[in-house]
Amino acid sequence: MLRLPLALIAVLFVVATTTIADDLPAGGKPLIATGPASLHALNVRLGDGKLGTYEISKTGHTEFQQSLNIALTEQPGNTWDAAAGLPITSSVAKDDVLLVGFWMRGKPTSEVGGAVAEFVFERFSEPYTKSVQYLAETPADGSWQQYWVRFRSVEDYDAGQAGINFQLGYQPETLEIGGLQAWNFGKDIDVNTLPNTELTYAGRSLDASWRADAAKRIDELRKRDVSLAIRDRDGNPRPGAKVSVKLERHLFGFGSAVSAPMLTGNGEDNDRYRNTFKQYFNVGTIENGLKWKSWDNQWISHRETIDALRWMNEAQIPARGHVMVWPGIRYLPEWVPTIYDRPDVLSKVIDSHIREMGFATSGMVRDWDVLNEVFDNRDLTDILGDEAMVNWFKVAKDVAPDAELYYNDYAGLVRGGFPTAHKEHFVKTVRYLTTNNAPIDGIGIQGHFGALLTPPERMLAELDRYHELGLKVLITEYDVEVPGKELQSDFTRDFLTTCFSHPAVEGVVTWGFWAGAHWKPEAALFAKDWTPTAMGQQWIHMTQNEWTTQQELVADVGGKINFRGFLGQYVITVDGEASRINVTRDGEVIVQAP
Repeated sequence: MLRLPLALIAVLFVVATTTIADDLPAGGKPLIATGPASLHALNVRLGDGKLGTYEISKTGHTEFQQSLNIALTEQPGNTWDAAAGLPITSSVAKDDVLLVGFWMRGKPTSEVGGAVAEFVFERFSEPYTKSVQYLAETPADGSWQQYWVRFRSVEDYDAGQAGINFQLGYQPETLEIGGLQAWNFGKDIDVNTLPNTELTYAGRSLDASWRADAAKRIDELRKRDVSLAIRDRDGNPRPGAKVSVKLERHLFGFGSAVSAPMLTGNGEDNDRYRNTFKQYFNVGTIENGLKWKSWDNQWISHRETIDALRWMNEAQIPARGHVMVWPGIRYLPEWVPTIYDRPDVLSKVIDSHIREMGFATSGMVRDWDVLNEVFDNRDLTDILGDEAMVNWFKVAKDVAPDAELYYNDYAGLVRGGFPTAHKEHFVKTVRYLTTNNAPIDGIGIQGHFGALLTPPERMLAELDRYHELGLKVLITEYDVEVPGKELQSDFTRDFLTTCFSHPAVEGVVTWGFWAGAHWKPEAALFAKDWTPTAMGQQWIHMTQNEWTTQQELVADVGGKINFRGFLGQYVITVDGEASRINVTRDGEVIVQAP
């Protein structure tokens, strides 16, 4: 079990840029009141005093005279339940370039690191559309730091319709905010002329201390000493034989979600899609074809999905099934809610759906997400009770006895690594399933990252919690969408390293790889023209260059070769003739080569 010293656990940090309004480019129009008026206009929400207290206090800072001083004594269930916000006082058009500046200082109650606040510019009503999310941690020494955030508005807003919010519910802490200002520079300005505080995360530097420990764990967990006896057809040793050893496929899963229509369709892009998938990935999740609406032929036909699974089986790429039960009304066929008032019938319908999918895909799916995101999709469990979740796993095991069964959710590693009600529910749900003897094999942790990046050391601590549950862990839906290709690339490198170094993790599956068939094209590993993006280059480097084994060896006098290599499938070539072996966790492998 990994144990991290608290002093090493940190979140995002930023590089300060000190600027005052007079230094900004001309043409900016204020979006909020300036000076002390902006602080007094803030609507501070602390659960009617149950979560903490606040006051406007004087400060000796040279740039501003007053600050909002917040003491958060209780962590809320949601980070946005403790917040301070104010509306814009003038309209904003879609694609207008906005700039918000503020100063912060503070300390967490734990006395580890700094205080944390997430700055958000958002609509103040449903669907709370956000133009930017920016998580900042104040200096650990309690000093003031200025932050500038530049971005484009994603919608049109009238005055009062949207505004600034500081979400505070990450940890008990004291936090001061001052020097708040916001400007609208319109559409035509070069956004790069505006100040910006770089978004980054702790542990990003190449000399960060966590890397040496991660490398040591990778060597212990993911590699073995291998001894091969090279023999002729009669079983005699072949001393001096020239042997090429090459890792062909990792045991660890480096996978991607795949589009069934792309895998089964005809055309140049379809061919490139199939070839790229085979070249860079060793696990595939059917992205949409096995969701219930697709299974009802509302999105993707049965034939495309089954043909995609058959293609993956022929390519010897294990397939993941996603998902048997996604228990929210928006993910169910329209006719299912019509039987909500008949629980017995509803229960039988769900069981039949699981059996139908399991039977139709028999022998083609290595593991199933039996249940998905029950924290905020509870329509079915509210009617049938939590015990229905246990039953769904039992039905799945009955119809797909050879498949491994997972509970999948999205809260596990995100939001800077801070605890949230969703994370607690995630753990509680897994414990409920195991305690009630559900045949669950693994935990599927999604990893959709935006600007709220989680530092590697805090991520390792998060993974420790799931490791304690005694099940396999698979990262099922990784992607990262942040400003800056270099940041995106570096985080991918460090995310892969973190997961590959942790004993609980069995694999990392990205949620798509090609921008032409990706739910977030800016987060794709390959651009529409099929060139690897910066993030894709990192994926290729880590999975096929950094973590690979390829050696040219000569058998000793006893006809043996010895090497230390990554676990997985190897091509062993002796005098031009190739054989394949699997290096498992047992380490010792003997192959009879021609």
